[in-house]
Amino acid sequence: MLFLFHRKMALQLQYLELKAKKTPTPIAQFLRFDWSDAKARNSRKEAFLLFPMLYGIPFEEGEREDLQQIKFKIKRSHIGIYFCLIVFISLGVLSEKILPA
Repeated sequence: MLFLFHRKMALQLQYLELKAKKTPTPIAQFLRFDWSDAKARNSRKEAFLLFPMLYGIPFEEGEREDLQQIKFKIKRSHIGIYFCLIVFISLGVLSEKILPA
């Protein structure tokens, strides 16, 4: 689940960078940056808050294809995170039924 959150945040940073017409950073480099650089921290904070989990991701008609592909990948990450949450909650309920306190 942590991997999916990391992937989601890195994809959102790539989306912001592509939208600003910059070269996107690779997904593996999301957490490896100079923490003393306030601009880099703010861009990662903005990317973290870009697409909330409980809201749908809007797909606009005239948007570039690469931005739509990133949005689709973010949506797939959301589905994976939801699936993991459902599995963890189900395992918690089943373990309480099997091994009562």
